Amino acid sequence: MKRSARGVSDKPANAGRFSKCLIVDGYNIVARVKQSALSEVHNLDAARDELLDLLMEYSAFTGEHVILVFDAHRTDDAGSETLRGGVRIIYTYKNETADERIERLVYELRDVYREITVATSDIAEQQVAFGGGALRITSGELVSRLLQAKSRIKGKVHGTHGGKRNTLSEHLRRDVADILEKWRRR
Repeated sequence: MKRSARGVSDKPANAGRFSKCLIVDGYNIVARVKQSALSEVHNLDAARDELLDLLMEYSAFTGEHVILVFDAHRTDDAGSETLRGGVRIIYTYKNETADERIERLVYELRDVYREITVATSDIAEQQVAFGGGALRITSGELVSRLLQAKSRIKGKVHGTHGGKRNTLSEHLRRDVADILEKWRRR
């Protein structure tokens, strides 16, 4: 579902003054996830997809709107936007950097969201985002958030609470549990 930059609304249907938005400097975070320089990442397409998967899970779990911004010079998708799994993916125009687009997004969206956070380890970009009213976190902090959310999701899926299984018998009255146990033994 690729669309031009004008084809995807800047305001998600459920955006509002009470919602949060996370804007991610894509290649900056890819390098952090891979723990290497971006030039050393062998399969950039797979790395982008891996980051996108983490962000889709994070967005679904936290309810935050996520905008993932990539520089166009590393892809054929220049000047395009897509929406996948609730994450808005932006590839900048050929002569536009991710930093420039992120700065513009912060100023465009600061009246739409209660809180905007920019995830990048680029110090200059952090300062510009902060100047525009956004919070800022490093790529390491975002990776930590993503891994924490993933762990909490696993806990909820597996029904664990503090490492303890959540069983039906814990929620039944004693007399009902006794009846079910008698049936089981027949």
